[in-house]
Amino acid sequence: MHTLLEIICTLFYFKLLLLLLKSWSFFKNSGISYKNLRILFLVKFIFSLGLFFTYTYYYTDRKTADIFKYFDDAQYLYNSVYKNSPIQFWKIIFGIQNESDEIHRVLIKTNYWFKPFSSNIFNDNRTVIRFNAVIHLFSFGYYHVHSLILSMLSFIGMISIFKVYNQKFINRKKELIIGCFLIPSVLFWGSGILKESILLFGLGLSVLAFTKFITVRNKLIPFCVGIISVYILIFTKTYILILLLPNILAWTIIYLTKTTKVGTVFLIFNSCMIVLAFNAGKLNNRLNILEDLKHKQKDFINVAHSTKAKSTIEVAKLNNSSQTFIETMPNAFFNGLFRPTIFEIKNTFYTFSAFENLSIFILVILVLAFFKKPSQDELPYIYFGIYFTILLSVLIGWTVPVLGAIVRYKIPCLPFLYSVLLLCIDFNKIKNRIKITLYEIN
Repeated sequence: MHTLLEIICTLFYFKLLLLLLKSWSFFKNSGISYKNLRILFLVKFIFSLGLFFTYTYYYTDRKTADIFKYFDDAQYLYNSVYKNSPIQFWKIIFGIQNESDEIHRVLIKTNYWFKPFSSNIFNDNRTVIRFNAVIHLFSFGYYHVHSLILSMLSFIGMISIFKVYNQKFINRKKELIIGCFLIPSVLFWGSGILKESILLFGLGLSVLAFTKFITVRNKLIPFCVGIISVYILIFTKTYILILLLPNILAWTIIYLTKTTKVGTVFLIFNSCMIVLAFNAGKLNNRLNILEDLKHKQKDFINVAHSTKAKSTIEVAKLNNSSQTFIETMPNAFFNGLFRPTIFEIKNTFYTFSAFENLSIFILVILVLAFFKKPSQDELPYIYFGIYFTILLSVLIGWTVPVLGAIVRYKIPCLPFLYSVLLLCIDFNKIKNRIKITLYEIN
């Protein structure tokens, strides 16, 4: 009976979200037809169900499954706190007096509000738990309603990224749909009750708000959306916001000055950010980014050992030396973007991830062989995706020693990377080359 009610409730909310796709101007003006929007969202929700069944019937330990542990803690906050003390519940949601003894006695009963290995970096578990606790107010406690709503948030993020690139690459819609919506790992990990769904939501909105802010006359709406999206990024993955900043600044300077040295401006701003990051600790010890990265890597290693992660890889131990970071940068970039490789396949998950990474390598080769030169106006979009991908890949390679985690952590850059690679391939050259080859064979 409970399962039947959950199905009915989920279908009801699914229908409401389809009406949203049809009526909200955000979707109507996306450049994608309502029919295709429905198909893309349905695919996304199907992948969220796949994630659920994977961690229900394949990886059966509910306590270690991220898709359940945040949901379970949120359910506790709703059932044990909201029903007894709504005021205390909202204090927890908004972070008011959370250090008080009264609220601490409540939070200590959760499983994942506090991390077992914690540095001074913000605990983003709490953001996902808070999101789900609020959704509990109207979800009736049904898991798939939560999954559906978070899938929609992620979908909004993907639409936002699509709209950013589609406003300039109007005739490359098919490539953009593939890059933004049909990457398997983004569909799988970005369509459930995970940090990635919220992160993609905030990331997409922030980039869209920025491009709108510098190009439209009425800047109030982009400004407000930008503030909200920045707030979301701060409380999910602050480092994503930091990696966006040099590229946003570079893009702004290019737009204001109308310079043709697009690549040079992006290189300067990203290089300056790296130099500043390496030396911030000398200016203020509280801003010692190298120290933070060292502790983050240590936290990951401790978690990997405590959970006996089977996909652990060797990573160079970080210290406070800039030289160490520079020397390990190439290997970190490779680990963060291209692993697991097809030579490291151990199970089904590895297979999908490895072939997805192989597809990136193949696309890079196709770009080199059949390069389609972007116009001057298109260059900022290309360089933005390239530098954001490089920075995130290196950061992941420095700090994450588990292949399974690498696959999830690099998801934010994949829509940008795939879109850029597909946009830089001249498919007409490929068609002509195939015709010439077939002609020569005959």
